[in-house]
Parts: sequence; C-alpha cells; structure tokens
Amino acid sequence: MRAIIALFAIACVALAVNNDDLLITSISLTRPCVQAVEVPHAVPTYLEGAPRGNYPAKKVKGDDIDIGNLIEIGKQVWEIVKAGKPVVDYKNDWAGCVPEGVDWMDMEGFKDMTFGPFAWTFKNTFGVTNVNFKWHFAYACKGSYNGHGAFLVNVGTAIEEIYAAWGYTVDVTATVDSHPINYGTKVDPIAGLAVEVTMEVKTVLQSFTERCRVSIRGDCSAQILACDQ
Repeated sequence: MRAIIALFAIACVALAVNNDDLLITSISLTRPCVQAVEVPHAVPTYLEGAPRGNYPAKKVKGDDIDIGNLIEIGKQVWEIVKAGKPVVDYKNDWAGCVPEGVDWMDMEGFKDMTFGPFAWTFKNTFGVTNVNFKWHFAYACKGSYNGHGAFLVNVGTAIEEIYAAWGYTVDVTATVDSHPINYGTKVDPIAGLAVEVTMEVKTVLQSFTERCRVSIRGDCSAQILACDQ
C-alpha cells in the first residue's frame, strides 16, 4: 500500500511539473532599434529586379493610365508557420501596390529592404523559453513608372527563427490590407500597404493570439502601427 501511495505521489508531482512546463507566464516582444535597411536581396528573388510569382496587371493603353490609381496585387493572406514549421513560399507569398493597368515588368528602380528584427518570446513558469518566433518584414520599394511614383512589390516576411517546444502548437499568418494608401500625389504617388503578422500559440492549458501591424511605403520607409506586448 505504501508503495502504491508513493507511486501516486510521484505521478502527481510529475504531472504538476509538466503542467508548469506548459504554463506560459511571460510574453515579450522584441522591436527593431533601427529603421528599415537596404539589403542586396531581402529574401530569395526569382526574377532579377522584379517581384516573385506571376501577378501581371491588366494592361491599359498608355494615355489611359492614371498612376495615382493604386491597386493591391499578389496575395492578401498567407501562412508563414503551420504547427511550428515554416510553410511560407517566398516565390508566391507576397503582396504589392502598383498603378492600375501597369505591369510591374514595365517598372524600374526597385530596392530590397528589411524592417526588423521582430520577435515574440514565450516563457514558462521556470523562465524557460518554450516558443520563439523571430522575423523581418521584407519588401521592394521605390519602383517607378516612366520616372514617376514610388511603388511596392515583394511585400512579406522573412523568417529568422521559429522554435516551439513539445506540447506547443504555433501558427503564424500574414494579412495585407486590400485598400492601399497614396502617401504622395497623383503625379508622384507613394504607395502604402498595412501588413499584419498574427501568431497563435496553444497548449492543453492556454491559448494566445499576438498581432503586429506595420505600415510599409514606396519611399522605403516603414513604421510600427501596433504590436502586442
């Protein structure tokens, strides 16, 4: 009987320790300490000087093009991490902002930029990091059409690190606003897109949703709009 009681006590202690290991008590966000920086290529580029993927805009006769009429191209929502594993497809998972009727192949002068790093770190009762996701926002900016405007392509994220301990389910998605903003003029538009990264973390005991939203502009600037934690 004593042996059974002892085994039961050990099992209870082990269960309590395991629960504490799965109990998140601290969430922190790392923000960039510098502005966006130019890089040779922020993420793998499949078309030199052009966006990844194949999203041609409907061509319009030159005299009918209004470069101040901006549209969002590419995707609006895509997965970055699924069940703790990277699933982002850098070739196709991106967004952009260009004039309606202009094919990005007719644009020039793009620069690759990154804004970051950002990171969410989740720690348990013992102060051990059980989840960590570190990333940059990546984009190509200052693309012009016939010498005018500053447009965007390849807007997305570049993963630097993803770690999820046993018992933690981590999913991360990116969402881009479907309504771009012109921060410039009708003659020289400066494209702008709001991009949000959403991270969901779940255990048998808890669930969390964290969001980070930034504004990315065709003049290559980037600004944090709102980030949890």
